[in-house]
Amino acid sequence: MDKCSILHQCDSKFSFPVSETKAQLRLRAKRNDTIKHVNVLWNTGHKYYLKQFRTELFVKYSDDLFDYYVGEIDNGAPGYSYIFEIIDGDGTKYYYNESGISTVLRIEESFKDNFMVIFPNKSDIVMPNKQFEGRVFYQIFPERFARGSSKRDTSYITMDWNTDEPKNDKFAGGDLDGIREKLHYLKKLGIGAIYMTPIHQSISAHKYDIDDYLSVDKMFGDLDSLKKLVDAAHQQDIKIVMDLVFNHSSFYNPMFQDVVKHGKASKYYDWYFVDGDKPTWEKGNYKTFCDVKMMPKLNTNNPETREYLCSVGEFYLSKYNVDGFRLDVASDVSHKFWRIFKYRLQDINPDVFIIGEDWQNSESFLGNDQWDSVMNYPFLYACQRYFAENRYDAEQFSNFLNMILMRYKDGTNRMMLNLLDSHDIERFLNCVGLNKNTMLSAVACLMFYQGCPMLYYGDEIFMDGKNDPYNRKCMRWDSKEYESKEHAVIRDLLKMRQGDVLKKGDIQIYSKDGVAYIVRSYAGKKMTLAVNHGPKAAPLSGKPDYVFNCKDNLMQPDSFAIYNE
Repeated sequence: MDKCSILHQCDSKFSFPVSETKAQLRLRAKRNDTIKHVNVLWNTGHKYYLKQFRTELFVKYSDDLFDYYVGEIDNGAPGYSYIFEIIDGDGTKYYYNESGISTVLRIEESFKDNFMVIFPNKSDIVMPNKQFEGRVFYQIFPERFARGSSKRDTSYITMDWNTDEPKNDKFAGGDLDGIREKLHYLKKLGIGAIYMTPIHQSISAHKYDIDDYLSVDKMFGDLDSLKKLVDAAHQQDIKIVMDLVFNHSSFYNPMFQDVVKHGKASKYYDWYFVDGDKPTWEKGNYKTFCDVKMMPKLNTNNPETREYLCSVGEFYLSKYNVDGFRLDVASDVSHKFWRIFKYRLQDINPDVFIIGEDWQNSESFLGNDQWDSVMNYPFLYACQRYFAENRYDAEQFSNFLNMILMRYKDGTNRMMLNLLDSHDIERFLNCVGLNKNTMLSAVACLMFYQGCPMLYYGDEIFMDGKNDPYNRKCMRWDSKEYESKEHAVIRDLLKMRQGDVLKKGDIQIYSKDGVAYIVRSYAGKKMTLAVNHGPKAAPLSGKPDYVFNCKDNLMQPDSFAIYNE
């Protein structure tokens, strides 16, 4: 047994309550080690020394380096004391607790050495948000999605709707009324939540450089347009998530312009990071987002800045009844701010859904006190490396997906916002060389993976688009793809996604004979997705209930099969 690979920690992704009495435990060990059994010896904390229950853990997830033994303990008590009994292949018993690994079991030392699941205070238990769990998200870039039928002002429109040369300083006329008029389309498609990129007053098409946080850009309508959109969406059981940009504002925001004019005498001077008396465009003597002078960085360490930005979230939550927020460049904003922000919003709506933008491991931000979810770019990385770059085979793909599952607690995994593309990156169809079969195989994985799948507007009709600005073309409402057999497959997958097995089920991922498998199970039912992206055909296993690109009982390259049990 490789002792150096053994790892467990209390009150972490390895040990956490999943209800007011039940706890999930995970033990990490070397992959394919000589371990024969892993047991947990446990009881309620103050009763442990009198009696120990024994529960065996089993390998549920594996990545390139490690196996993860997983199990749950529950005897109706609120907290537990426990150690691990690890039986090696030669029969040697090892006992693992906070003091390390030993061959001697010392029950009398339990209060000193045992691991503990502390009293599971309800506010600390990371549970899925029942209002959002398993919903399919649809990301909309409002300027390019749909133009309302009653649009009054078209004088600012400077770009043809169907151009292949979109620009961030050109405008096609999409607005909030256009989104509202397409809600019936989204509902029929199977969409349960809309995530809109920013809608605030700004000079750009993308609106990430905000001039006024408390208004809707006049190109999109006004605050009444937002209210009508939210109300109409709720009537169709579609949630609305707004994009908030608290890392930076626009150079032209009146707050920053006051600093430009008055320097240190401005009441907003400490709201930003300025080097010297006054910030100037020429000197660029102020902190920004990614060296973009148009986007001066806000100082959320300043209590007045925090108060203002919290009031912005409260404004849209209380007056316009939005359901949640996606937070731009959220990992660059302080943990302290997000804790304050989350608790302030929960006082208005306990079910508010907070999604952070962070492209790496986000464990330090996720839980009940800051974000509920994150745009899960690592899921995208796995799909890029398997389907687009051919860097991963089926085993490596499965291992990577298991690894990112083990980064977070179970409740967090169930709320992750999983994506294949977004307004920030090349469309996935372009990544796979415009191959629709490959795209559909990736979409199948997206729909089967645990969490909330997100389509970027137009993915369902195979819109293409390389990196910004080409990934921000206008929605092709006249596309012939709406009648294609490939679009029908996406509709089928979205229909399957509406069931509880894919919305709420447990997950297991593995590979066999060059085929990747994602298994979801819930309430005695099971659905299995088998995906073959290998260079060779692979035999179908059993009789599937749904197939794509499978012929003569073989899974062709870029094919998948679905089994219901």
